[in-house]
Amino acid sequence: MQKVKAVVLLGIVLVLTLAPRLSVGQSQKVIYFYLTPSVSVESMDKSANFIKDFLEKETGLTIKLGVPPSYENLVDKFGNPEPCFSIMSSQSYVLAHQKHGALVKLRSLRYGASVYYGQIICRAGSGIKTIKDIQGKSMAYTDELSTSGYLYPKQILDKNSITPSKIVFAKKHDEVVRMVYEGKVDAGAAFYSPPGPNGELHDARGRIKDQYPDVEKKVITLVKTDPIPNDPIVFSKAFDADTARKLYVALVKLSTEQKGKEVLRELYGSEGFVKASDTDYNSLRQVMGVVAR
Repeated sequence: MQKVKAVVLLGIVLVLTLAPRLSVGQSQKVIYFYLTPSVSVESMDKSANFIKDFLEKETGLTIKLGVPPSYENLVDKFGNPEPCFSIMSSQSYVLAHQKHGALVKLRSLRYGASVYYGQIICRAGSGIKTIKDIQGKSMAYTDELSTSGYLYPKQILDKNSITPSKIVFAKKHDEVVRMVYEGKVDAGAAFYSPPGPNGELHDARGRIKDQYPDVEKKVITLVKTDPIPNDPIVFSKAFDADTARKLYVALVKLSTEQKGKEVLRELYGSEGFVKASDTDYNSLRQVMGVVAR
């Protein structure tokens, strides 16, 4: 009888001793925070690490940053067993939701709006005055899973039966603008937001204005696309609801603080977040030809 009591007592001691360790281990499980491939390494070092540190401090979670090599690879990350979240392109979200059950929780605000546009750009004085003039010319896109830098602009070309002579994928929006500015391609596709109240540049051309101050005059908008729902903040299905809530509440808090606003603006041109649901992206699904789950 005494031996039985001793065994039971030992078992209780082991449970009490190991339980805190198990709890600590669970709280320290690494959560992956992926940035879109359009984000440069310099931006990640300067801005993304600030976001990571802020979220870790607010939530007590351990977060690891990553920039996948392509939009397709970013979508595939949401099929991994490890929990991950990302501020990603709208088209990438639709695919991540369809393939892996990813869920949107927030949507970016940009210049007070929760939608943005794509644009087709060309160099001023190039002789390209209408969409029809791109026929037989070279065209730069960002990535095939970019909404504003590929899907919507390409739809405009397809509707007008335009076939470029050469297509280049530049990966980043600023690189598309740079290629058009330097005459390496005849036209390109990148994101667009209307100018500010004082005429300040809010579209992709603004990303290279420090290097090319005359970019607004040299690179012009040929046409804009239909509105696109802003970048979603997406969580993999590996997340439990409470942990996801901690993170998106912390992201909202980040967007209310001055430094947080500056960092979000620098990294994504974003100034805050609003609540979002999967149905917000149904109009995009129609363009993509994707059936909702």
